[in-house]
Amino acid sequence: MDNNRRFPLFLSGFWLKIIAIITMTIDHIGVMFDVVPCRYIGRLALPLFCLMIAEGVLHTKNFKKYALRLGIMASAISIIIIGSEVIPIFQQMHLGLRYEGVIFLDLLLGALAVYCLMNKRWYIKLLAILPFAYGVASFIAMSFDECGCFGEVLWFPYFLRTQYGWYGIALIVGFYLAHLLTGLFFKKQSTISGIDAESYKGTRTEQIAFNLISALVLAVITVIYYVIYFVMSQHMYMSVIYVVQLYSIISGAFILLYNGRRGYNKKWFQYGCYIYYPLHLAIIATIAVIVSSL
Repeated sequence: MDNNRRFPLFLSGFWLKIIAIITMTIDHIGVMFDVVPCRYIGRLALPLFCLMIAEGVLHTKNFKKYALRLGIMASAISIIIIGSEVIPIFQQMHLGLRYEGVIFLDLLLGALAVYCLMNKRWYIKLLAILPFAYGVASFIAMSFDECGCFGEVLWFPYFLRTQYGWYGIALIVGFYLAHLLTGLFFKKQSTISGIDAESYKGTRTEQIAFNLISALVLAVITVIYYVIYFVMSQHMYMSVIYVVQLYSIISGAFILLYNGRRGYNKKWFQYGCYIYYPLHLAIIATIAVIVSSL
């Protein structure tokens, strides 16, 4: 049977971003209108965004500019969260951001962790633990807020927290490590088959192996995240969103179809993806206000 038919890798980075954007939008509609099924669908977005961040760091020609864009968006969202607390119109719109954290912080910290791990100097590699530690601190603060054990956690304000604690950062690093594991797999295979591992570089076989390992990495990290919250929920009240996070594993089906190519990537689309985030939130929130006033 034709190998191309058995493993049709037809999703480029462009289409993974489109799928992530659509499912993210559905998720935020669920937030604004309290529609739980939309939150299930929305779980597919983060892993796809995280994969694209890991791929972006690996292939960008200028990491500083790449990180700067993420940093600017993280700062903008933080300002919006602060504004939602003091500006009446934002308070009325209830943007659904305050208790969510800043998703671009997750993406930025994950990108920084991968960048450190890519460095040849061992002491720079060790710095990768700092972004992860920041995510863990966010996770702890949000957990205390969820259970109300110690009241509101003032030492770590919402506008400085990651949205998914350490989970998003771990996914980005995990997808980067999937590349390394893929290389190790073919080196091991070369000792058995006698075929040079370099001959697999850039082939469909290598991409399929990477996709499989990435899907496995996603499943392992997601299950660990779920188990931690499941154990914690036995002793304290936790939000339903951490329970449905297990559905993120479904996005592995799209990752298995990834062809490793960037796809369409014009400047307007690159920057449009960043602008879309606050824009679609504002539109959905405005509609929610109008509907609630009817």
